[in-house]
This record gives sequence, structure tokens and C-alpha cells, in this order.
Amino acid sequence: MMLRMRPSIVLFGDSITQQGFSYGGKSPGWAGLLANEYTRRADVLNRGFSGYTSRMALQLLPSVFGPDKGDAATRVGQPLFVTVLLGSNDASLPSEMEHCQHVPIDEYEANIKEIVASIGGRFQGDKPPILLVTPPPVSQTMWNNFCMENFGELAPRTNGVTKQYGDRVKSVAKELGCSVVDAFSRLGGNEGEETYGKNLDDGLHLNGSGNKLLFEAVKDVLRSDFPQLLPMDGDGKSGESGIPLEAPLWKDLC
Repeated sequence: MMLRMRPSIVLFGDSITQQGFSYGGKSPGWAGLLANEYTRRADVLNRGFSGYTSRMALQLLPSVFGPDKGDAATRVGQPLFVTVLLGSNDASLPSEMEHCQHVPIDEYEANIKEIVASIGGRFQGDKPPILLVTPPPVSQTMWNNFCMENFGELAPRTNGVTKQYGDRVKSVAKELGCSVVDAFSRLGGNEGEETYGKNLDDGLHLNGSGNKLLFEAVKDVLRSDFPQLLPMDGDGKSGESGIPLEAPLWKDLC
């Protein structure tokens, strides 16, 4: 009996991805929900790096996806799709802090373009779809309180500036033909702070409802743009398209 090689799903980003399996010591996060959705169908590879900006992420590409063209399969297999979620740190305001994470918005846009091109260039044959995710909203009040209580200094961010960085993500996606997961809008970023704040744990990172909303947003984009990449209906064997369960069901082997 020949078994197919299980595909992967690669999540590349900052702390919102790194915490995707467990947020604040709790679980599940959006990556955990995705892994559960694809149980026995695809392996979710979490490549999130807390605190990283798009500038820093560029330096990671060789170690995550391989140093040369065509190397990605040896590092991450053949993904069904790749998500890229960066910008929450880039959008921090310029400051005199020793470890300022701010990346100017034009550089950020250029970095996202380079990341998309670089990831695609490291795969031979068919390129996996790359889903660009806008940075989620930021509660300035919650985040300022968290930083002062835990670090004794601010790491200033505003929801309005974060939205501007998300708009650049949408622009890049349109230019390069990528799908967009609009986390900012899905978590209520265009509404009042009392609305989107309910989806945030500390003002920057996601809580349970925020993680669920991001997971659902990813699924909605797959449903509209790549329905063939959703889990197959029923017991994993029925349906005309989708990702089936790996290996026969146990009862079929008796």
C-alpha cells in the first residue's frame, strides 16, 4: 500500500504567529485551531518569531525556507499554502528606545514584496499560494498599560498607524496576485476601541476570541479563493475536492 506524503501548512510571522498554538499560556490559538482542522491531513509548521519586523524576517528566509532556489521542499515540504503575518512591530512609532522596532512604511511594503518573491522562488514546480495577513488592530490604552506594568516604559503603537501598514499589505497583495486575510477588519479594527479591544489579550496580542476570528478569516479566504485546499467533507473520503485523511480508515483494514 502506497501512502501519500502528508503536505504542510507554513505560518510565517512574528509573535502573533509564534503564539498561534497557545496565547498567554492558554490554548488553542489560531494556529492550533488550524492544526486541529487539518488533523491527519496536513502538518501545520509554526515559524513565528516574537518581536520580529519585516526587516528581520528577511534575514530568516534562508533558515526557514532554505538558502537557495528550490531548497524549500527540504525544509518545509510542499505546503498547501503559506501565511505571512508581519507588521505589528514595524508599525511601532519611531522612538529613542534602545530597541526600537519601527520600520518606515515604504521599507515595510518593499520588504513584504521581497518576502513573497523570495518564498515563491524557493519552490520548484507549482508555487504554494501565499496568504498575506494584515496586522490586527491595536488597543493603545491596553498596550500602554501592559508595557508600563511589565517593562516600565512604553513601546508606542496606535491603531491608526497599524491600519496604514495593513493597507500596504492589501496593496502588495493586489499587485502580486496574493490573497488577503484582513485580520484588522475581522477583529473590528475599523470600529471603536471598546469593540476591537475585546479581541486582544494585552492590547497587541490576541485573546481567545481574537484567535478564533483570525482562524475563521483564514478559512473564509480558503473557502472563497482555494476551496480545493479545505479539508475534504465527511469522514475525509467523501466529497469531490479537498484534502483527504491520510491512510485508510481502521475499519477498512479489518
